[in-house]
Amino acid sequence: MIKSILGLVFTSVCAVPAVAQTDRPNIVFIMADDLGYSSLGCYGNTGIRTPNIDRLAQDGLRFTDYHSHVFCTPTRASLMTGRYAERAAWVDDAQLSPVFQEQRKANIKQRWAWGISLDEVTIARVLKQAGYRTGLIGKWHLGYDFIFHPMNFGFDEFRGYLGGNVDYHTHKALFGLKELDWWNGKTIKNEDGYSTDLLSDYSVDFIEKHQKEPFFLYVAQEAPHEPWQGRGVNSAKSPVENYREQIEILDESVGRIRKALQDNHLEKKTLLIFCSDNGPAYPRGFTDSGILKGGKGKVLEGGHRVPFLACYPGKIPAGTVCHETAVVMDMFPTFAALAGAKMPNSLPMDGVDISDLLFKNNKIQERTLHWEMDGQWAVRKGVWKLVGAGDKGLELFNLHEDIREVKNLIKDYPAYADSLEENHREWFKEVSIGMPSMFRTKN
Repeated sequence: MIKSILGLVFTSVCAVPAVAQTDRPNIVFIMADDLGYSSLGCYGNTGIRTPNIDRLAQDGLRFTDYHSHVFCTPTRASLMTGRYAERAAWVDDAQLSPVFQEQRKANIKQRWAWGISLDEVTIARVLKQAGYRTGLIGKWHLGYDFIFHPMNFGFDEFRGYLGGNVDYHTHKALFGLKELDWWNGKTIKNEDGYSTDLLSDYSVDFIEKHQKEPFFLYVAQEAPHEPWQGRGVNSAKSPVENYREQIEILDESVGRIRKALQDNHLEKKTLLIFCSDNGPAYPRGFTDSGILKGGKGKVLEGGHRVPFLACYPGKIPAGTVCHETAVVMDMFPTFAALAGAKMPNSLPMDGVDISDLLFKNNKIQERTLHWEMDGQWAVRKGVWKLVGAGDKGLELFNLHEDIREVKNLIKDYPAYADSLEENHREWFKEVSIGMPSMFRTKN
């Protein structure tokens, strides 16, 4: 039985191996929104120009088997906590404004969007306590009410928006209250400009301001999430053309951030990561050149196998390709270890430190991984992945031989399927402790 984490005091920590102050890197973590595995040149796309992101792969490391959750808010909850989002302490209705209480009830699968418990220990809080300057530029989506503002979760600075997305030009929210959602710290303050460009400006400014101290910069870009809008306010381009443009402007942003590190002589002192929060959601008429089945919101590989690139000159060999399996919740223990920070010891930590994988290409121990969303679920161990719905496993795949998830082997290997199904059932029973029954996925 997992003990309740309500009332947790952050002073309950355990030490990680000491890291010399001079060896502690800056950490820049850039996360795209709804960018698919095959949307970049370095992952095989030939129709979208992404030279800056591709250069990260050339100069650093490219993962082929990195995974997010299948939706944006649980991915962000896992990034912040290092744990399965399903473990996140429940936020009672009394903590939400009435309008958000009703919205959460109407959208169970995105329940984290209306807030994660203030008792959660975030990676921003851990790094801040270790002496890092912490900044979030872009999308938060872990609480609309002011009590859940990111600066209440360990971020020193915030420029961006609290909700799921905004109009790229007016910066008005398309969900929640559908009002202006553009923040400078704890103040709503609009600014003229295209959102991707403004977030790039803020990121460069943060780097320049804090070049003489260790920093953690989390850049949560909006692109290429809908609405599909390019730079032109009254553009006659089609949604497909705008979608491609959004990804190419996102690529420009990565180039600007990397140049800021170079101009301030920080590139060799900084771990720079680029990834996506879930699989793609693209406009009608867009042809995906990728090989994965499924997309955003689906537990097939296309829903959660996403791009991941890491660059750290002098630490990560150029042109490295890694086929090991890693997940978003690994970022918390990895960043904490690199910073010589203390880890919370009173919470289940599902992620693992992958710094030796990043820098030494050392393998990590095989583990069982889980995804669940809206009645569908998947569990993976090694090459085997079981996909199910409700309380029954339906499809079994050998990902080493069938990454497209075409050949269902459940009748050929029933013992494997039964074992994985039981493992997932026990996992869900464990992580859903404390979750009100009305919000539980029935599996």
